[in-house]
Amino acid sequence: MWILDKLRSRSNTIRFEELSVEWLALKKTTIKQSTYYKYAYCIDKYLKDRIGRLRKKDLEKYDFNQMTNDLTKELSPKSVKEILNVLKSILKYANQKYDMNIHLDLIISPKVHTKEISVLSKKEINRLEKYCLKENSLKSIGVLICLNTGLRIGEICALKWGNIDFEKKLINIKKTLQRVYTIEKKTEVIIDSSKTESSIRAIPMSDKIYHILKDLHKKQDEEVFFFDGLKRTIY
Repeated sequence: MWILDKLRSRSNTIRFEELSVEWLALKKTTIKQSTYYKYAYCIDKYLKDRIGRLRKKDLEKYDFNQMTNDLTKELSPKSVKEILNVLKSILKYANQKYDMNIHLDLIISPKVHTKEISVLSKKEINRLEKYCLKENSLKSIGVLICLNTGLRIGEICALKWGNIDFEKKLINIKKTLQRVYTIEKKTEVIIDSSKTESSIRAIPMSDKIYHILKDLHKKQDEEVFFFDGLKRTIY
């Protein structure tokens, strides 16, 4: 019984900032490092100053929709929605563990309008390929690979020569490189597992890409990053 009494007492005094720390610690074991950094940065930059000191009784009557309106004045609807997703997850945790009564269904997310993606025409692709072949630099070769395989720039930068199977003419995608914000409000480049399970895949190489990469390969060690020079530039 004393455990329940202690939990009830803590539910009245615990602040949102402490709730977010508990929630992050719980999530850390099940999410990617880049996602953890994203959540931590979101809390630190957009939620901590606004509601970090609020306790149960204040959170239960807080106007979260007014906070949403304030956020939409400085951020895109997509960014605001991502912040609210983190907020709702923390509040759901608070409702379940500390018996709080916060009506999550009343927190309204802004509508996100999907923009039409602009794509290159065949003529533009041919012109770009000709330029890249003439340029013959690491960056231009990276662009060529993107055009011919659909790989993301982060996936290319995370490639090692060992991921290239010249015998089967396959590029094996397992990791991605990206720059993330840390809690200290600095940026850090990390190499993490691919975004989803479907992102771990093998991409067939065209004859064009095969010969370009074969010429670059030479006697490179399998553990050397595919575009080591490009990776250093990103750092």
